[in-house]
Amino acid sequence: MRIVTASALFLISIAFLTFPAPFTAFAEEVCRCKGCGCKGGSGWRGPDGFCVSQTKLAEICGTPASTPCKQEAAPRVCFGRS
Repeated sequence: MRIVTASALFLISIAFLTFPAPFTAFAEEVCRCKGCGCKGGSGWRGPDGFCVSQTKLAEICGTPASTPCKQEAAPRVCFGRS
């Protein structure tokens, strides 16, 4: 009976390791990403209003990137800091 109880407690303790820590969920909640480039993209918004990927930047915005695209290069903001 002791072996069954000990095994059950061991499995329960391991199960808690699979849940995300509360501070991880809090960090994702506090960090906001708004605008093109805040997640590491090219930082340019295309004429259709969507962010342009790094691979299609020259095709859509030209070389060097300019009209008809708009550069945003938005920073990621966490805890009120950039």
